[in-house]
Amino acid sequence: MKNVWDKHYERPKSKLFFPDENLVRLLSKIETPNQFALDFGCGSGRHSILLQNLGYQVTACDNAKTTIDLLEKENPSIRYLYTQGNPLPFGPNEFGVIVSWGVFHYNKREDAKELLNSLYKSLTPGGYFLGSIRAEGDTHLGLNQGKMNLQDLSGGYAETYSLSELKDFLSLFQKTSIGYSERTPLGKLEERICHWFFLAQK
Repeated sequence: MKNVWDKHYERPKSKLFFPDENLVRLLSKIETPNQFALDFGCGSGRHSILLQNLGYQVTACDNAKTTIDLLEKENPSIRYLYTQGNPLPFGPNEFGVIVSWGVFHYNKREDAKELLNSLYKSLTPGGYFLGSIRAEGDTHLGLNQGKMNLQDLSGGYAETYSLSELKDFLSLFQKTSIGYSERTPLGKLEERICHWFFLAQK
């Protein structure tokens, strides 16, 4: 997936500037045990900046070196790391909040679970994990045996999750709240972009 994502972030249209409104709403509901935050799979960096503006000391990481190199130049006050999967370079109980928006479904299920277990250890007791995962019913990715048929991410891997699969995925956490969003791409009313979004507490 690294090559797919490097190419993706070399395209100007992949640079998203505004945070997802569902994440903004979720962050407004929490008070974290410490002000250290991780943006896991930061992409264009839009949520790293959101977290910084909310007063967090932010670490952000991604497995696309292209985007990390660009972000380091644009905002050196955020700690950006190029990560390629486990083992992750984070210590236990390091972050009061971890955001992972639209990341896990681009991994095979067993790899996603391994990453989640590692992130869980890096979350402080009582800390919050906020994220989104592509939901069952999504047609936009054009999935065929895990391969995406999408111009920007052609050949990349993805999976979708049912509600029961998502609950099982998040079963490590003591409290979990889940929401759902669905939209269409502009001019493609026959397609569906479907996401679960969630707020989980350790």
